[in-house]
Amino acid sequence: MSQFPHINLSLKNKLTFTANPVNVVPLPNGEILMNFASQPLITKLNANLEIVWEKIIQGQHTNYVSSKLSASSDGRLIAIAGMTDIRILDAEGTKVLHTVEHDSWSWFLGAACYFAKDNKTIWYVLPGNENETDELQIMDAATFEVIASYPLLESQQYTYAFHTTPDNGIILLEAAAGQEKSILMQLQLKDDVISLTELTQCDDVIMGNFAPSGKEFVMAPHYDGPLAIYSFPEIAKVSELDQETIFDGSKDFPAAEPDNINYSVFFVDNNNILVVSQFGRLLLLDRKDLRCKAAVMPEGIEFTAYNLDGNPTTNPDYIFDYSSNIINVMIVHDKLLMTTGEGQLRSYDLPV
Repeated sequence: MSQFPHINLSLKNKLTFTANPVNVVPLPNGEILMNFASQPLITKLNANLEIVWEKIIQGQHTNYVSSKLSASSDGRLIAIAGMTDIRILDAEGTKVLHTVEHDSWSWFLGAACYFAKDNKTIWYVLPGNENETDELQIMDAATFEVIASYPLLESQQYTYAFHTTPDNGIILLEAAAGQEKSILMQLQLKDDVISLTELTQCDDVIMGNFAPSGKEFVMAPHYDGPLAIYSFPEIAKVSELDQETIFDGSKDFPAAEPDNINYSVFFVDNNNILVVSQFGRLLLLDRKDLRCKAAVMPEGIEFTAYNLDGNPTTNPDYIFDYSSNIINVMIVHDKLLMTTGEGQLRSYDLPV
């Protein structure tokens, strides 16, 4: 008997690439923008995952894998944050409008640019040298002039991620030091002055997303801690549940190693939360008690069992853990999008 009821999702659209997508950025009218591992290529797709255009971005260095892509919500500007520069491009990706050169980030560090909700400012992080901290800067999106700056954390220790909040005047900045720690900060800009508040109540948890109500957001555990819900704008923990209770034995996937949350959790709507597990499962939780109510089964997603040595096995007595072909899961334009190990981008309806 299955551990949880199953919600089967039919595949809506898919597109296969020659390299794995690393950034998927929403644009107006259901379109999305993507870039890829190890390729200086940007691709624009329509709502049906059909290619609108592809561009090789000129002047890109060979370590393109570290570049991070973002775009303004009106689709007018594109930003590419690389290891040694930040470039602002026009909507078609054909013209570089502005470049910010900086010292090189170390491998796997850096931050994507962030366009404010009103698209009037662009926020970004520059790496510090050995004697200086990393630095937050804000530029005017029309003139590209720097209007404010703020010293952040110690140099070259963090990957940064900006998060939109329901309050137009508040931005969250997440700083992750690999598997060591995670820090969440609240940012505001008033009269061209940045204020920063470190949210110590959110230490070592990983940002998920906000509920459509805007009244709370979900956080994934960094290690073996609980899944947690925080209120907004108070940012106080209002609910949590330990992972052992969520998975409750993993009867569908018996293994020596227990399943756990793999850093990714999302509000699907105000009443349901989607969890991505270490085994590559998608579990739908009830917001009221955070208990699992169903396993989401997207068409075309496959699982492989592995033994202790990391080799595939079909012998149930030697299964150590599992892995699916899912790499990343995201909710974009009210669709469930997944990238897979085959270099595919797949879209499904939301599981509610």
